[in-house]
Amino acid sequence: MSLRETLESGGPAIGLWASIPSALSAEVAALAGPDYVVADQQHGALDPVTLMAMLQAIAGAGCAGLVRVARNEPFPIGQALDLGAAGVIVPMVESGEEAARAVAACRYAPEGIRSFGALRAGAGERPLCLVMIETRAGLERAQEIARTPGLDGIYVGPSDLALSLGLQPTLRLEHPPVLDALETVGAACADAGIIAGVHCLTAEDAREQSGRFAMVTAGGDAMHLQAALAAALGAARG
Repeated sequence: MSLRETLESGGPAIGLWASIPSALSAEVAALAGPDYVVADQQHGALDPVTLMAMLQAIAGAGCAGLVRVARNEPFPIGQALDLGAAGVIVPMVESGEEAARAVAACRYAPEGIRSFGALRAGAGERPLCLVMIETRAGLERAQEIARTPGLDGIYVGPSDLALSLGLQPTLRLEHPPVLDALETVGAACADAGIIAGVHCLTAEDAREQSGRFAMVTAGGDAMHLQAALAAALGAARG
C-alpha cells in the first residue's frame, strides 16, 4: 500500500523528520521502518543536491520521502517535487487562498501552475499536498483551509502554534489550548474528508495521537540521535 493509500484509508502512518543534511542519516532513518521520512528544508541546512541525495536514499530504503519546503512559493515546491519527493508539507498557511496557492504549485496545468520538467519524478502517483496550520490565524480558518479544492491534508505544527497562542513550546503535547487546537483541526479535516496530520517530538505523543490522526511524525533525527548518544554515554559511565 502506498503512503497516499495508507493516509486516505485513515492510517495511521508513522513517520520521522530529517533535518541533518546527509543522505546517510536519511537512509538510516528510512531503514528504521517508518511509513515516511520528511526532509526539512525550512529549518534544515538542505541544499538541492543534498535534498536529492536524501530523497534517493529514502526511496532506496523502500520508504516514501516528503519535503517540508522552506516557504509557500512555486519554486521551492516545484523543485522538491522535481527532485523526487512524494509530496510536500507547506509551512505557515493561514487562509484558504494561501492553501490554494500551495495546491496550484503542486499541480500541472490546467489544474495548477507547476512547470513541467521533473529531474527525477516520473508520471507516477499524484504528489501529496499538505499545508501546515501553526498559527492562531490559520487555526481560526481551519475549516476554510480544509475545504480548499485539491488539498490532500493539513499537518499541525504544535510548537509554532503554541508560540502563536502566547505559550512556550514543550517537548510533550500538554498545553490545553494546543490540545484543543488539535481537536479543531482534526474535526475540520474529517468534515472535509482530507488527511489530518500532526508533528510530535516524542514517541509517547506519537503513539497517543496515532489514534486521532492519520499522519503522525514521531520526532526527528537530530533530537533522537542526541538522546541515544547521551543514553549510551550515561550507560558507559555508570
